[in-house]
Amino acid sequence: MATHALKLLVGVALLTTLVACQGKTSKTSAAPEAAHGDKMMSGEEAHDQMAMGDPMFSGTFQKGEHDAAGTFEIDKHEGVTMLHLSEDFATNANAPDLYLAIGNTANPIADKALPYPLDEGEYVTVAELTSATGAQEYEIPGDIDLSEDNSVIIWCKQFNATMSYAPLQAAAPMN
Repeated sequence: MATHALKLLVGVALLTTLVACQGKTSKTSAAPEAAHGDKMMSGEEAHDQMAMGDPMFSGTFQKGEHDAAGTFEIDKHEGVTMLHLSEDFATNANAPDLYLAIGNTANPIADKALPYPLDEGEYVTVAELTSATGAQEYEIPGDIDLSEDNSVIIWCKQFNATMSYAPLQAAAPMN
């Protein structure tokens, strides 16, 4: 976590330097911009995209024990694999002990009854969920081989209940 904070601080310092340099060299734009294809992005958008890295997987959350909303994206940047939950992500806010897990099947609730328990060996826990709603990001440990896994799971550890899941889909390359 300290490494992530340090990288964030270095990124902010670099971005601040770039913004200051851009302001001195460009008299036509009040905000720095970077070209991406035919679209122009502000400096902040360009920084966010750089921080996101190369997209590897994405998916949309589906109902497990409870309704779900939102999407995720997994990317790799400078050797670190990160999972990002979308701003509209939501799961049951009343559920205790929520965790983010990676499952080895695309549909971890298939052929199971409520509360859709996970069996040992069907998943790897990534981290405790910091919130039941909103944008969040989590570092995926390097020993997790995503080529052998097939879903992102929101799991209630206390009751062994799959709250929601999202099958991994290969992310389309950005041009």
